[in-house]
Amino acid sequence: MTTIPTRDLLFEVGTEEIPARMTGKALADLVDLVAKGLAAQRIPAASTRGFVTPRRLAVIARGVPERQEDRLLEKRGPAVKLARDADGNPTKAGLGFARSQGLEFADLATVSADGVDYVFARKQQPGQPSMALLPGILVEALGQMKFPKVMRWASQPQAFVRPIHWLLALFGADGVPFEFAGVTSSNHTTGHRFMGSGKPVTVAAADAYVDALEKESVIPDTEERRRRIEHEAARIEADLGLQLVRDPELTDHVVHLTEFPVAASGSFDEKFLEMPAEVLVTSMKNHQKFFAFNKDGKLANRFLVINNTRARDMALVVRGNQRVLAARLEDALFFYTEDREQPLAAYTAKLADQKFLAGLGTMKDKADRVERLAARIAAEIAPAAAPAATRAAALCKADLTTRMVGEFPELQGVMGREYARSSGEPDDVAVAIFEHYLPRFSGDAVPATDAGTVLALADRLDTIVGCFHLGLAPTPTKDPYALRRAALACVRILVERTLSVPLSRLVALAADTFGALLSATRDKVVADVLEFVTGRLRHWLVSDHATEVVDAVLACGADVLPDVCEKVRAIEPLRARKDYEDLILPFKRVINITRSQAAGAFLLELTQIEAEKTLYHAFLSVREKVAFLLSQRRYPEALALLLDLKPPVDRYFDDVLVNCEDKAQRDNHIAMLSEIGRLFLQFADFSRILV
Repeated sequence: MTTIPTRDLLFEVGTEEIPARMTGKALADLVDLVAKGLAAQRIPAASTRGFVTPRRLAVIARGVPERQEDRLLEKRGPAVKLARDADGNPTKAGLGFARSQGLEFADLATVSADGVDYVFARKQQPGQPSMALLPGILVEALGQMKFPKVMRWASQPQAFVRPIHWLLALFGADGVPFEFAGVTSSNHTTGHRFMGSGKPVTVAAADAYVDALEKESVIPDTEERRRRIEHEAARIEADLGLQLVRDPELTDHVVHLTEFPVAASGSFDEKFLEMPAEVLVTSMKNHQKFFAFNKDGKLANRFLVINNTRARDMALVVRGNQRVLAARLEDALFFYTEDREQPLAAYTAKLADQKFLAGLGTMKDKADRVERLAARIAAEIAPAAAPAATRAAALCKADLTTRMVGEFPELQGVMGREYARSSGEPDDVAVAIFEHYLPRFSGDAVPATDAGTVLALADRLDTIVGCFHLGLAPTPTKDPYALRRAALACVRILVERTLSVPLSRLVALAADTFGALLSATRDKVVADVLEFVTGRLRHWLVSDHATEVVDAVLACGADVLPDVCEKVRAIEPLRARKDYEDLILPFKRVINITRSQAAGAFLLELTQIEAEKTLYHAFLSVREKVAFLLSQRRYPEALALLLDLKPPVDRYFDDVLVNCEDKAQRDNHIAMLSEIGRLFLQFADFSRILV
């Protein structure tokens, strides 16, 4: 086979500034579309790599063949008995098939398929040059890209995230000619908008791309920009003797905001430090994309700014940023001062003017339901926390009507906590108001206090049950009310706080809190919500544990969530053992044999085989111990006792024919195995584990 030479493909789309929140996905999509396009045309790349800045999306595909491989095309025609007559001469059907394939009848091959001889047309198709295929691949890739929002400009029919200013396409050193949205491809790119030369930059080949841009003050590699930002931040930290408040999300954002990141630091008036640290950090992050600094664990009056340009006078840039930030912080201080002129409780009346969901009333209605539900949940899991939980429930949504939360919605809960404290509310009430939003995102902490835990569960269960009542359950592609996140939060809270209250009890309490509003649909809503939350539990567990183990435990009940997790964790280590399959197989056999069979009472006096008596006595010796260990949630010890039954179970299946001809003996076998199976099923349905 002849080796086909390869070249590297460089493709860059130059645009007006793309929003930072879109660039990461846009690049991933472009890399994927180009790779798939090359593969579909039988010129697959050996590897692909993407580059992105606010003004460009680029792909380098290494090792792209210069042409397609030749291939043999085969098409099956009619059966030989239809293609030839009795004398072996071609029939009309045979001649017609040959003519449709552009061949003489004599050129057709005969191939046997499924015991029947057919005529086949075989043609060698030469591979096309890649240069002839690449324009179509690149145009199709651009046309298939999806964005949250797109633009059209001039009279061009094509839409894109931002107007396209240039297209760079090289295959080796040769340009790939094509046009998209009125722009013709070339071997030119453009440097930094302000620090570059302002002239078209010629790129000789893919290997020269990064160097050509870096000479024009553009760092196309996102990870290199990230390293530069982190290095500059560390330098400024050392110079100031402060600690940067690390924020990976903000770092990622500024990486995608810049082509040539330049760090500088500034300061703000110390008077603003009287506000909660979260207010300052949020204002700096959301409005200005600034990083905050700490000093000895407390917020300092300094900030770090990542600029996209190295100015001649960076001090001037810093002063400009300080003025803008000062204006923002003055607004925040005004809101903070004004909000505290009345106690937090005074804001609850305004909740009646805010709609929660059509059909579920106002935010005041929701707060009232959450207050009633919190009292009921507290009685189940933390009676001592009931007073704090119910008081916090009455106040937990009040900060939604304050000026500060109106300006910074992400500070809900934080401001509720601070305003509760300034209003003289007990600290456990203030903390619960903040904690009822926890966890806010993946990896966030769950509530640490009992009152916060009660309130967090009450708030989310009210939302989930209410939405299911309205028919607003998530679909595979849409979850506008973030119900999956709310359900996962409930799962994490119950598991991480080790709360043994049945999930069904909590959901029933939430449904009953709606009263007559849910009377007609209550049972269905409860069943649907239980299934939904259990599905979130399964999704959460299978991210860290074997799916078959999770399903085996869930099959035996998922009402007490911490118990489900502990059983999964107890079984999981067995999978690393060499004898894992041998350990599980006896349990599977017992459960599979008895699953669909009715069983009576086991009679020891009917046993005739020693292996059967031995197994039954072994079962009796562990049954009560296993039940006790399960009641104490000592699952690894309970599983170890169950594993002790493996040898007698193995001997039993070696020596006993379960489905023997004697009906009395057969029924007695099933009765004993059913008793043992029920013991196994208190732990997990081992038949679901594949071996």
